Amino acid sequence: MKRIFTASVAGVLTCVIMLATMICAVAAPASTVNGVEAPVGSTIEYSIDLVSFKQDVVGIQMFYKFDTKHLKLLSTEFASFPSAVVNPNNGDDGMIYMNYTNPSDPIDFSKAKEIGKLQFEVIAEGESQIEYYIQYIFDYDMVNIYDYTITYSLNVDGEAKVEDKTPILADINKVLSEVDNADKFDVGDFENNVEGTGSGIKPTTAPKTNAPASNSNNNSSDGGNNTALFVIGGIVVLALVVVVILAVAKRKNTDAE
Repeated sequence: MKRIFTASVAGVLTCVIMLATMICAVAAPASTVNGVEAPVGSTIEYSIDLVSFKQDVVGIQMFYKFDTKHLKLLSTEFASFPSAVVNPNNGDDGMIYMNYTNPSDPIDFSKAKEIGKLQFEVIAEGESQIEYYIQYIFDYDMVNIYDYTITYSLNVDGEAKVEDKTPILADINKVLSEVDNADKFDVGDFENNVEGTGSGIKPTTAPKTNAPASNSNNNSSDGGNNTALFVIGGIVVLALVVVVILAVAKRKNTDAE
């Protein structure tokens, strides 16, 4: 009888423990980041890779945007750009700025190479996104690259959840509505595409703004020169006519005598 009672108690305790574990598992708070579920307290690693098919990179300026209500920035790493200047602004506004320029050391991105890696802690339930936006990324001639592919990966507690997918491009108009001094914000002129790829078409160089004025001045000068020649020619013809008239008149007078 005692053994039956002991076994029954053990069985009940086991069921209670299993039930409590299931309830905790179901009730565990979680967040969804870029469509991936991540428990509160977990660590997210977000990285962006670049392939530049035709041009080496000597400079880049970009920013990342994240939701500070759901994510806390832990670290930033830009191994491909060892002297990059990074300003996470302590993550207060969810903006992470990065800038790098070194014309003496072009970086080969002909094969996929990491631009940057960010680590976050999930601090609250809800849905959020990690986005990016490139303002400039140029080659040795200070021309923005035009044939490229950008992908991203996302890990949760070291487990790969997203690999080589198109990253979410930040809506620059929305960003401008949220940042301070938006009128001074450098939007840049890099051709960001939501598909994460470049057009493959080299941009043409815009004509100099003073070209029309220069052409206009040249045209005016040419017109002035032509007018002067016309006037001189007219004077010469008139002079010849006068000489002919005087010669004819003189001849008539001689014949009359």
